[in-house]
Amino acid sequence: MSHFDIRFDLRSGAARLFRLAIAGMVVATFAASAADAKTPAPRELPALFAALEKTDAVTEGSASPKRILYVFFDANCWYCHLTWKALQYYEKAGLQVRWVPVAFQKESSTTKAAAIMQAKDRAAAFRENETGYRAKSYDGGIAPVKPSKALAAQLEANFELMDRFGVSGTPGLVWKDEKGRVRVKIGMARLSQLPSITGLPAQKIDDPELADFR
Repeated sequence: MSHFDIRFDLRSGAARLFRLAIAGMVVATFAASAADAKTPAPRELPALFAALEKTDAVTEGSASPKRILYVFFDANCWYCHLTWKALQYYEKAGLQVRWVPVAFQKESSTTKAAAIMQAKDRAAAFRENETGYRAKSYDGGIAPVKPSKALAAQLEANFELMDRFGVSGTPGLVWKDEKGRVRVKIGMARLSQLPSITGLPAQKIDDPELADFR
């Protein structure tokens, strides 16, 4: 099974019905099911990355980072939660992660994104969502709040930017490698891939929930 939660076009009535039908479940599928996602041409990536750098996000990790990693996430996404757990080890080693919210998995995804992004301390709110994550129901742990119109528009813009990167589900990882080339990874990375993604030495990760990703 794919290590990402597939996204659906929020403007599609069929997608809305489907999301309602599976509320409380993770939406996961084989990567082949996301074959409709367009992969951007290499020449498009620098402009897309420049747009990503201007996007409002939750910032975690080093204030003087050795590398910056962007992650598109849904507050209810199981694989985003696991990615967050894995990256905590690398944040302590000098990584900065900028978490870019999208909302598509459940009706509560928008209101939980609002609880995070409209908080006075976004990083603390994000951590509350992840430390309180409910794996049995695939729900982020933060209490939902009503989103502002500005945030609702931003979530839609983030979703469209994610789509332009060719990212068909969350988590979606975007970074620049040591040669300045834009890289994109869809889904939960293997722990063995994290050194190349983060530009940092391999960190000892002993979390039992991450054992299947070694």
